[in-house]
Amino acid sequence: MTITKNRSFCWPAAVQGLIAALLVASAPALAATPDARIYQSLLQTSSPGSKVTCGKDKYGNVACTIDNTAVDVNDDCTSNMAFGGVTAARGATLEDNFQATSAKPVAHVGEHQLLCIQATQRKEGVLVRALVKAVPTKTVKGCKANEICKGADTPVEWKRPATGAACTLKPDGHYSGDCATGWVDGKEIEEYSMGLNPEDTGA
Repeated sequence: MTITKNRSFCWPAAVQGLIAALLVASAPALAATPDARIYQSLLQTSSPGSKVTCGKDKYGNVACTIDNTAVDVNDDCTSNMAFGGVTAARGATLEDNFQATSAKPVAHVGEHQLLCIQATQRKEGVLVRALVKAVPTKTVKGCKANEICKGADTPVEWKRPATGAACTLKPDGHYSGDCATGWVDGKEIEEYSMGLNPEDTGA
């Protein structure tokens, strides 16, 4: 009886261990799968009507295209450290489409406005187009006691109806409310490096 009881308890434990091992072994593959879908959804929402495709390149990184043009994508505005600011004296208009020729204005922000850069298109290393989100400096850790963030909260002039809810950072690390988001020409902004410092161009 003792042997039988030991066996009856041993089998479930072994099965549970096997299941746990399989789940752990498969977790990386399962965790990596949604990334392409998240990026694709972000780009498609930002450019309705465009043909967006996202998948994995030979190195396992997410690779995306919009209308057959390669773009680099960041998943959010809190962990990627991809920030920039508006350099155009007249400010910048955020648009609702990747294709500038068919884009309509979403909102206008002033010079020096802090921007989270969510996607970029480059040609021979030069920034051509960027998907940006205007974020309050108080929500960005790198802005604390940082000169580059002074005067970087400019009024948002909405070109389409807004809800009236302030742009805020939620505990889960994502922004909600009226956070002006759209595409801008690369010449209208400056990209910042890690730590929210201006890029070292070697000049």
